Amino acid sequence: MLSVLSFATSAMFLGLGLGRFAFSPIVPELVEQGWFSADAVQAIAAANLIGYLLGALAAGWLPKLVSERIICLLSGIAVVVSYAALLLPFGEVWFWTWRSISGVGGALLMVIGTAAAGRELTRLGHKQLQPLVFVGIGLGVLFVALGLPTLLAYGLGASLAGLTFLSAGAVMVLWVSSGFLRREKLHPLTTGQHRPPSSSTAYLIILAYGCDALGFVMHTIYLPDMLRRSYGHSEVQVAVSWACFGIGACLAPAAIMLLRRWVGPLDALWATYLLKATGVALVLTASDPNTASLSLFIVGVLTPGLVILTSSALSSITTPDRYLGLWGAATATFAFCQMGSGMAIAAVSESGYDLALIASVGVLAAGAALTISARFIPTERKP
Repeated sequence: MLSVLSFATSAMFLGLGLGRFAFSPIVPELVEQGWFSADAVQAIAAANLIGYLLGALAAGWLPKLVSERIICLLSGIAVVVSYAALLLPFGEVWFWTWRSISGVGGALLMVIGTAAAGRELTRLGHKQLQPLVFVGIGLGVLFVALGLPTLLAYGLGASLAGLTFLSAGAVMVLWVSSGFLRREKLHPLTTGQHRPPSSSTAYLIILAYGCDALGFVMHTIYLPDMLRRSYGHSEVQVAVSWACFGIGACLAPAAIMLLRRWVGPLDALWATYLLKATGVALVLTASDPNTASLSLFIVGVLTPGLVILTSSALSSITTPDRYLGLWGAATATFAFCQMGSGMAIAAVSESGYDLALIASVGVLAAGAALTISARFIPTERKP
């Protein structure tokens, strides 16, 4: 069991904690230290989202050609190489390409890595521990938030080198703990304990997950830039706020496990969407560092929280053999929506981020509405 959790933690630490979120505090520094213009940096930041979409789409067919273990290891290596490549000053296209490759690796680890770990925990009789699969997201963000300001004091090169070595260490853990993937996959038989899948319910959950993607991009990619350039927060203040996001993300699995003791997955989903919309809206009410930190803490808890709850909700309405297909579709939808959101925010960022924040609140509220609607769709009965 420990090896499975180590595998999942390192996969999420690499794919999202480092591959995605660790780059966000670097975005404003690329402008301030004169590496790129503001417009170029926004395009580079959005590149990871495009790669994430490509990886999510590939996750549906790639396991038919290559083993899950090889896919996960190569995905982790892609994150390491992408940070190492950024040490070479070959221009905007070079940065854009490698950030896209990092996104591909992150998506494959999210879909294939988490599904493999969750399947193995179920086989071992520890299905209740599945939320812990996602704890690596918060650990990655928290580690970088605490260590990156020190590295940035020595320059962007030192920061990228530090992320490269940290990623390499995580790949070693991924490799050592991936032995369970060598074994032949066990496909559980469908039993009466699993409800027949309701297509309409699944579609609504997946559409709501797309709303989460539209609503979370502003906070997880562009907010550090907004805090620095629009609100005038110092590098240390931004680092503290980003650390709050990491702390929240680390606490997410425990918070969701507690929540699920009281309510079902659909009720937990709509309540979480509304709370996340409230967290995003906080930044519109005040520009001080404390409000920003509280906002990022709430969004930090609920970013992996909604991933966990969406995965759980889809698992509860389908059979084990169909879950990977639904989870892959949900991740692809998420990736497509976050890519669109990232490109839209990049296009309007020069005129300010307020409109993007207002839109984020609106789409998260729409996600709550969709999941509330899903509660009233009757479960399809067996003939």
